[in-house]
Amino acid sequence: MGRKLFPCDTLTCNTQPLKRQRSNRSTRSTTSSARRRQNEDGCVVCLRGTLHCYNVFILIVGCASLGIGIWLLVTDFGARKVTPIVDNQMYEVTTYLLIAGGGAVALLAFCGCCGTIREDKCVLSFYGTTLAIVLIVLGAACGIAFFFRNALAAKIQDRMRDTLTWHYGLNVHSNSENRRITDAWDAMQRQLKCCGVVGDVNTLESWGYYFTKTEWYDKSKKKKERQRVPESCCAPGDINMCIGLSDFAGPPRFLQGHSEDMKKKNPYLYTDGCYESLIEYLRTYSAVVGAVAAVVPVFLAFGIVISFCLCARVTGYAHDDEVDL
Repeated sequence: MGRKLFPCDTLTCNTQPLKRQRSNRSTRSTTSSARRRQNEDGCVVCLRGTLHCYNVFILIVGCASLGIGIWLLVTDFGARKVTPIVDNQMYEVTTYLLIAGGGAVALLAFCGCCGTIREDKCVLSFYGTTLAIVLIVLGAACGIAFFFRNALAAKIQDRMRDTLTWHYGLNVHSNSENRRITDAWDAMQRQLKCCGVVGDVNTLESWGYYFTKTEWYDKSKKKKERQRVPESCCAPGDINMCIGLSDFAGPPRFLQGHSEDMKKKNPYLYTDGCYESLIEYLRTYSAVVGAVAAVVPVFLAFGIVISFCLCARVTGYAHDDEVDL
């Protein structure tokens, strides 16, 4: 008697070829990936390792740039307080650019690590392109910083006299501009240990400027005892001796005495004007900002080249996988 043949179940007949197809596809994909790894030359391995190390380094550089920018902004006499005195926003703008660039570099370092590990061409392309944008931003910051450094001396003395004469200490509770200028002057005099505009102990342009040419002093005429200089001109110690409320044969009660007894040095009063110290301060810190903004783009250019080279290799591998599948 012949063996009876039963027709196969439709679901079973259709499922077995699908399983076989998926298995073959998985095998081919695994084989392709393994073959890709085996065929990698030393250049690709070097690129991947270099980009890993670069991302760690650039993360440190970005955090350092971010920290320097924030410090220059929030320090007692920072970038925001320089602007009202010099009437120039370039220093403050440069600081903001440095903060933005440093933060972007630190964030991109993380993206670069992810793109390198996954070898994702989209992430690597985004990484390289954004590094190029950050490079342009920091290059602009570098140019502004050095331009600002070379254009400092023009009209700063006139601006200092104008702000000290007509704005310092006047209506600080109701006038925001006068409050900004007063805070800036106080911060500068404490930080730079100076008083007034320019000159030394024997001039009317340094500590003597306050009680000879300012509205701040004239406004206090009704007071029985008037302080001759603000407390920001004082070193730690006897405040009353510094501001002229106690008897002392010297500044600030006597400007140019006719006897040696009236030429004593006040140990608690800063007697040099702020102009020279301000110029030196701004030149130093604009040089720091400019140097940071100039050095970081050099490393960014290196990362851009590496990321796009690795991206090109990853693109080629993805094409090979599509052909095998």
